[in-house]
Amino acid sequence: MKKFGLLLLFLSLLLNACEDVSDEYVEDIFDEPVSDKVDDGAEDVGVDTAVSPSTSTFQFTDCPFDAPGGDIECGTLTVPEDRSDASAPTIELAVAIVAAPDGATEPPFVYLAGGPGGSGIDDYIADPEGWNYPFLQNRDLILLDQRGTGYSEPTLDCPEFAEVDAQDNPDALCYDRLLDEGINLMAYNTQENGTDVADLRLALGIEEWDLLGISYGTRLALEVMRNHPAGVRAVILDSPFPPNADTPVDEVYSFTDALTQLFADCERDDYCRENYPDLENVFLDTVQRLNDEGGEIFGDDLVFALSSAFSDTSLIPLLPYVIYEVANDNFDALDEISAEGDFARTHYQDDEDRSDSEGMYNSVICHDEYALGDYERVETAVSGNIPVELEGALLQSTFDLVSLCEYWNPMTAVDNTAVSSKIPTLIFVGQYDVATPPRWATLTAATLPNSTVVEVPGAGHSLLSSVACTVTIADDFLANPDQSPDTSCLDDIEWPYFE
Repeated sequence: MKKFGLLLLFLSLLLNACEDVSDEYVEDIFDEPVSDKVDDGAEDVGVDTAVSPSTSTFQFTDCPFDAPGGDIECGTLTVPEDRSDASAPTIELAVAIVAAPDGATEPPFVYLAGGPGGSGIDDYIADPEGWNYPFLQNRDLILLDQRGTGYSEPTLDCPEFAEVDAQDNPDALCYDRLLDEGINLMAYNTQENGTDVADLRLALGIEEWDLLGISYGTRLALEVMRNHPAGVRAVILDSPFPPNADTPVDEVYSFTDALTQLFADCERDDYCRENYPDLENVFLDTVQRLNDEGGEIFGDDLVFALSSAFSDTSLIPLLPYVIYEVANDNFDALDEISAEGDFARTHYQDDEDRSDSEGMYNSVICHDEYALGDYERVETAVSGNIPVELEGALLQSTFDLVSLCEYWNPMTAVDNTAVSSKIPTLIFVGQYDVATPPRWATLTAATLPNSTVVEVPGAGHSLLSSVACTVTIADDFLANPDQSPDTSCLDDIEWPYFE
């Protein structure tokens, strides 16, 4: 990572944007020369003209966390909060750079976390051993806490969820507080996020890098591919979230699609068919009965539990068992599938927790996805097309988000068209993913001619962290992005394996 230093200094002096840095300090921090080749953008991806290097600066700082070991350097990227307003204040984005264990002989690798609102830095420091991927042995790993998240300032987290009584509206309280603090919530969106990523590459003096986006991070990676393609060598989209998806409607169908797949897989598996017969009717009848009885739990609670569990590959084999146990009023079985997938609005239990920013989630989702009138549109689209027993639970989520977005960040004129790019792209999706369903992977690839879609059987959300085969495929792809990767390891995945 130190090889970017001289070019960083050169750019800083040239643009008069960084503070003066002494020669002695530079010699202490950087000891490897970098190429002075100017990045003019690849011919097939276009030139990035949307970045604003003169108003974005990078400075190395002490790490704001206890380093988990290894060679890690930290810094802050200072960017305008709102690039459309020349008088807007600046904000500081936290950056951590993990040195390649075997030396950086390949382009660096940038991780874009999901959520929206996840902390890329926390994702790493919570489990550094989980990042021991073969393709990172000779690549520096760059972790960016997106605006409003993690260690970046300001943060849009909402400790109100851990502080208020049940009758209060923590979203509204958080919203009012953030406005009182002078934060322009409309500036916390994917478009500004994408320009932050592009500015970081220029500020670090990086000629070329690879992107990894997971869940919402794939939306951010696609934004970079659309408007800031210069310097992007290859992209991995793990659980894609394309801008041209009809998110409010698709989030309903993604759950019913996963259920249909689950019932079909159970029926064709001898063990599941014998132990959990007629699974679909048992499930629907149980949901209806529990909603009618209004006892210890409602049927909608079972729907919400399954929807969350589908995102965790390790929990999917348990779902037929849990359905049957709940049908027999063993509600403790739900504890076995407690999980929170991406897009779940995780509420803080500790106001020191930086792993998720609810305010950033609200700002991005409302700005980019949900518009006034969406509830009626979704209700019309799905009524009669999904089991009536599920309508209440699945439409409730839409209603809640539309109600939130009425005051948080109503959708503006964002670019929700498909992203077209020739950048080599590898797309992973889980067969059971309800947060970013397989239909979104197909939609994403339709306008990326140099892309490969890998659907993993029996899997949920976030594949690189849960399926070893995807790591092998990613390693092969990054070695030769212009060639189709070897996906033969998928043949070794045995599914179903219900418990």
